[in-house]
Amino acid sequence: MRRAAALALVLAGCGSSEPDPELLDQPAPMLPGGRGAAIELLQSRELDELMQLEDARSLGGGRLFELLRDEHWQVRARAATALGRFPFPRFGAEVTGALARALEDPELEVRLAAAFALGIRGDPAGAGTLLAYRNDPEARMRAYAVEAASRLDAPAAHGQILLSLRDADLGVRVEAAVGTARWSTTAANAGEVDRALLDALHPYRITPESAHKSAVEAELVWRILWALGRRKAELGRGAFLEYASSENALERLFALRGLAQIKPDPAGLNAAIAALKGPTATGDWRVAYEATVLLGRFGPELANVTEEERDSARESVSPVFEALETAAEHPSLHVRAGAMSALGSYKDGETVLALLQRGRLDLSASVRAAALKTRARIASPADALDILGHGARGDDPVLRLAAADAAGALQDERAVPILFRLTRDPSLLVATRAVEKLGRHLTSAREAELRSELHGFLAHADTGMRLSAVMALREQPDLSDVGPLARAFKTTRGDGASEVAFSVLQNLGKIGGEEAQRFLEKALSDPRPYVRVVARKVLSEGFGVTPPEEPPGLDVASEHTVPLAGKDYPLWRFNPMVEVATSRGSMVFELFPAEAPLHVYNFLRLVDTKAYDELSFHRVEPDFVIQGGDYRGDGNGAKPFVGEALRAEFTPRRYTRGSLGMPRNEDPDSGGSQFFVTHVPTPHLDGRYTIFGELRTGGDVLDQIEVGDRILSARILR
Repeated sequence: MRRAAALALVLAGCGSSEPDPELLDQPAPMLPGGRGAAIELLQSRELDELMQLEDARSLGGGRLFELLRDEHWQVRARAATALGRFPFPRFGAEVTGALARALEDPELEVRLAAAFALGIRGDPAGAGTLLAYRNDPEARMRAYAVEAASRLDAPAAHGQILLSLRDADLGVRVEAAVGTARWSTTAANAGEVDRALLDALHPYRITPESAHKSAVEAELVWRILWALGRRKAELGRGAFLEYASSENALERLFALRGLAQIKPDPAGLNAAIAALKGPTATGDWRVAYEATVLLGRFGPELANVTEEERDSARESVSPVFEALETAAEHPSLHVRAGAMSALGSYKDGETVLALLQRGRLDLSASVRAAALKTRARIASPADALDILGHGARGDDPVLRLAAADAAGALQDERAVPILFRLTRDPSLLVATRAVEKLGRHLTSAREAELRSELHGFLAHADTGMRLSAVMALREQPDLSDVGPLARAFKTTRGDGASEVAFSVLQNLGKIGGEEAQRFLEKALSDPRPYVRVVARKVLSEGFGVTPPEEPPGLDVASEHTVPLAGKDYPLWRFNPMVEVATSRGSMVFELFPAEAPLHVYNFLRLVDTKAYDELSFHRVEPDFVIQGGDYRGDGNGAKPFVGEALRAEFTPRRYTRGSLGMPRNEDPDSGGSQFFVTHVPTPHLDGRYTIFGELRTGGDVLDQIEVGDRILSARILR
């Protein structure tokens, strides 16, 4: 039964003190008594109406623009936030213009909300307006304007944003630094951008006379290193080497990661070794893991040395193996797994095999899986097939998953039967991965057989298997795929159907031809908004066709009941807390209903109905995220509290260590039941994935979780 009322707005008052630089990447503690932060959840008829329109992605015949001019600033700020979530170009100049006018609002919070919204929308037309506020007297406004402008596809604005790297306010400089990582590294001004970042870093060089950095200065330094690494900036080599010995964990981590993004050299190799063994070895597993990644980058360089360089290279390799041996005994399973993966870059020799044998006997399934993939990578084809055959028949699904990955990478058609076997695996995590990896063998002599099998999987009863077949066929598109893909588009239903549909359209764009074009043109009238978005993009980029303009949105009410503060959930005075008990221990999260009310309500409903109990963590990426909450266990399931996917609730909150975020596919409005938790700050996720909570206790548990670990239970702390 639908409610006459709509959504309630939730707003929070917030304040913070400057943290200690060494604790920048640590989750904030719980308040005394185990409470979350104090909040104020506001309600009014206008706010209810506003949030209903936002959820329906409807302008309400102009009503949202009226609310942007409401007499109450809270309503105006919330209207600006809502309009930022209306996707461009489906909602075009009318929305951008309204937000640009809101930048003149007398209330600062409204102006900030409008600036952030313009950046999230991504309409390049807003760049000039935003940059007009680059010299605003209010530092927060300058920071928001720079952050938003850096997101827009407006290269002409880059020069002005670079000037903000010299702003008097450190917060503005931070936003300018992060913004550079969003720009093309092949543009004509790429070198100028990298040099500007290095100039901004120069005052904080590590010298015997270096002064203690403030928290914001420390944040600026590691964010510049992060940006240089994302940009794969060769000019950053000197800075990476300097900060690879920093006492600040994040500076050292992102310096080592940056070195792994550029051509390896002996100095970088020594930095990685020093992080793992000797007097400067790190005590932070995340830094140690980055060192193993960097050591793995050195192997291919060694394989290409000349005869004259070989003796010198042998001298270099000995310390590498000593460091990897240390890593193979590290307390962190992620570092041990990293060591096993790094060994795959080196030749099959006595030392490598001894270390891999150690990994094969490790208590951690992730370490054993990494060792299996490396053994298959460096072995002869016959031995690799034997290794994978045994792995595919093992009892542990994590090992069978590793066998599927390795069989996909093995350039030998004799690996195909192993993958066929794994497509029938009882674990969907293994079966869907095996189907997808079949695509790697479409260039073999068995192409016709494989393509026929994949066409069969397009009609599979399981949606995840269909999606995996679509992705496999993308490896080697063919005209014969058009008919089976079109049938998959038309017949797939239920959870995941939208992703199958728009993925099919992307495949058709790679195939080309009149039949594919006609199908894409029909998809322009599909009832699913993001499917129409993809159809338009593929027709434009793949076929040179400019479809007619789509109306800015369907002015219809949402088909599901939207939860209301004070009705569907309490008017909390403090942020709610949830304990997630896992097979490794418990983690406690503070949730943010004032920022992401729909996502918090969804999470709490699923916790209350025991939806998470006995589910697994299906994805773990060291120094990035752990991810779970999928009822299927393979990453393709995402049932929210209602049948309809959650709309995005992007906010200015940044991803830090322990941030609780919502996974999604390419469609921003595709949230569900899954969740992820970050190991380290991840600026590239900011404003692109909804944050709805943060870890408050259980950081040691977060660091231990690996694929296959389970959620035993989850409960709300009353």
